[in-house]
Amino acid sequence: MPDGVIPSWYGLTLTYRPAELGGLGVEQFHRALVAEGATEFDRPGSTCPMNQLPLYRRPGPLFPDHPNSHRRYVDGDFPVAEHTYRHAIKLPVWHREEDLPLAEQYVRAARKVIDHHKELL
Repeated sequence: MPDGVIPSWYGLTLTYRPAELGGLGVEQFHRALVAEGATEFDRPGSTCPMNQLPLYRRPGPLFPDHPNSHRRYVDGDFPVAEHTYRHAIKLPVWHREEDLPLAEQYVRAARKVIDHHKELL
């Protein structure tokens, strides 16, 4: 990082591609990672596309004076965001030198699951 810049770390979001592992579903892949002890792999839940939130689907209960002509969002309105969300796996961003062994442990766990994915099909 350049001098004077303070980074802000949140998470590393990866997009899982089931076709690359013989169609192994993202939930099953995630369970296998956790079974390997890589428990900080996460399936995001609160960060869904905004069109899937109740506020954007049915704003009336929260905002009774909301104009009825306002667009109501449904599944499929944002296919790229929805696909990305359905296939997301997230990790915390380890950024200190002393975090390197933990990050390497997670890489080994992921590699093991990937190498043995056929056993999970």
